[in-house]
Amino acid sequence: MTQIHQVQPSDKLFRWLHPSQFDWAEMRPTSAAFKDSYMSVDLAHLTTLEESYERGKLMNKNAVASITAGQAFEKAQKVHHCPTQVCEVAGDLVCVTDEGCRAYQADGLSRKLICTNPAHGCVVGDKPKSVARFFAKNAEVDFYPPQPT
Repeated sequence: MTQIHQVQPSDKLFRWLHPSQFDWAEMRPTSAAFKDSYMSVDLAHLTTLEESYERGKLMNKNAVASITAGQAFEKAQKVHHCPTQVCEVAGDLVCVTDEGCRAYQADGLSRKLICTNPAHGCVVGDKPKSVARFFAKNAEVDFYPPQPT
């Protein structure tokens, strides 16, 4: 199993963006990119921007923005390093770090797991419009989407 890292305020968090989640007029992500109560991210110090972008493309995402864990903490969010684990037998996603996660399984460690994304993390907490807007306005765009035609 992949070692779990303690997330620090200075840690950069990559967030993949769907084409509809980018505001070309403001050259930044929209708040829709940051509204999930269990928001998936990649911890930048455990991957590269290119690797993260390539994983995102598999999920029909075409851009990458980032916030820091400190910005998440400032908005009363928890940030967990939770590597994406897949059960080799059943093929289901398994979380072994956060009991509140929809993929959490108490018996996860007793199953044969394959880590498919060792850099995966979650930003956990309610994200009302004001929080999602804060993340969108403070995000750094690391990889811009193709410009619409």
